[in-house]
Amino acid sequence: MSSITLIGPGAVGLTVGAALIDAGHDVTFVSRQPFPEVAVDTADGPFRRHPAKIGPAAPSDWVFVCTKAHQTASAGDAIRAGVRPGTRIAVLQNGVEHQDRVAPFAGDVAMVPVVVDVPATRRAPGEVFWHGRAGLLVQDNDDGRAFVDLFAGSFATPLAVADLTTRMWRKLCVNAASGAVLALTRQPMGVFHKPGIADLARAILAETIAVGRAAGADLPDSVMEEQMATWMSCTPEETNSMLEDIRAGRACEWDARNGVLIRKGRQFGVHTPVSHALVPLLAAL
Repeated sequence: MSSITLIGPGAVGLTVGAALIDAGHDVTFVSRQPFPEVAVDTADGPFRRHPAKIGPAAPSDWVFVCTKAHQTASAGDAIRAGVRPGTRIAVLQNGVEHQDRVAPFAGDVAMVPVVVDVPATRRAPGEVFWHGRAGLLVQDNDDGRAFVDLFAGSFATPLAVADLTTRMWRKLCVNAASGAVLALTRQPMGVFHKPGIADLARAILAETIAVGRAAGADLPDSVMEEQMATWMSCTPEETNSMLEDIRAGRACEWDARNGVLIRKGRQFGVHTPVSHALVPLLAAL
């Protein structure tokens, strides 16, 4: 059994936390709002119920950072409090800058960036509706394999992969365009069928692919049409977290999804004129 401090019990944090409790670990949730239990429900009804241990961050074997990317700095004190010699930090966030965001608060400990595929919706403190998939990707190294081992016997399906960089950029290809389009139009996925929107999505996707390739990701030309086909086949009312945050009046992850293209473009000498136009609009939201 490992001691785990989990910071950010939102949709992903609650689902992952329930899986870790399933696997027999001692999980402490660091939360601004107390809740008595972790409740994970699916379309078939209640799926998991576990008593919730809420408390301040304390030195642990693992720290799980499950906040939104733009909330990382506000979690800095909790991250520091959870670290001791030998601690590993798992960063379950969007984007490709997991280590850069958390490093100022991590000290000299191992970090495990995680690509998350956990479709879920937080309904209330401690309560989440989960859509039945809990994919977690990490780099295939000692720390990554230790992360995978944490979930043995649980409903989560982590996997250590040889090329995490490509997996991160493949997900950013999904997030950069769809997030920006839905946030700026304040409309669900049906907006992709309106005049000019698919062209805009292609332009964002083209920049993401170009910057990702410069960063070392394996992104073949087929990524463009595969991703466009996926978006165009979505149900018209489907949303994403960017749109849900905008509708709720919350800050959203524009910087981790789109601002990063400007930063990485400058780093690798890739021009990103579309991102330069869109990012100020997203920031103004």
